Amino acid sequence: MKKENVFQLLAALGVLLGVLSWQFVYKSYVEKTEVVEAENEELQKVVNRLEILDARKDEYIADTERMHQEGEEIVHNFPAGVQVEDMIMYLDNMELVDANDVSVSAVNMGTEVPVIYPGTTTFDGYEATDDGIGMITRQSTVTFTTTNNGLKNVLNYVYGISTRKSVSNVNLTVTDVGYLQGTMLLDFYYLYGVEQPYVVTDILGVPTGTDNFFGVMNGSQVQEVNDAGEADREEGDGENAQEAEESEEE
Repeated sequence: MKKENVFQLLAALGVLLGVLSWQFVYKSYVEKTEVVEAENEELQKVVNRLEILDARKDEYIADTERMHQEGEEIVHNFPAGVQVEDMIMYLDNMELVDANDVSVSAVNMGTEVPVIYPGTTTFDGYEATDDGIGMITRQSTVTFTTTNNGLKNVLNYVYGISTRKSVSNVNLTVTDVGYLQGTMLLDFYYLYGVEQPYVVTDILGVPTGTDNFFGVMNGSQVQEVNDAGEADREEGDGENAQEAEESEEE
């Protein structure tokens, strides 16, 4: 092979080695470098965010405690259950307030319906949880008669008491004597999954419960009756025995 051809071959091999080096070494290095730089950029964003959060750590802790306290106060305003007797006694007490000037003639108790939160449950990429707490509404249709001022006072009464209730609809007509008569949809709300217990409604004037289920005498009274009965039987047996002896002697 001529010397010139050898040089040409060596030059071709050098070019080929350069191409292969760029393709498999340098290009791969550049690609890996770009990936590392992109990861470092994302990590730097996370570091920057954590530094901002750390700088406001005390503020976030204070806000968390405040929101927790506000949440506890909101939960405290809801009962842990609503029974039929709760609704009846509420309406009865509403009638007893003279300023309400209202007379309830009929009540139709509705069923319990879960309240679905329509808003978002995510914030800044984090999913909010309810810790198992949910809300139930129980609607009643109340038929009543009142006056103009009485209606205003009834609405103030519904929204003024701490436990949560609302009026979702009112349908009224004017009677021949000038009273307002009609129906209103009264919603009672309560929470489930809370720590506070259900409080039984105090029904005034109606005795509830007993410490003597069968209405029998207790303890010493029963013993006294038993002792008296045994004494009577012993006395009767003595008299019968004496009478029998007298009969035998005759």
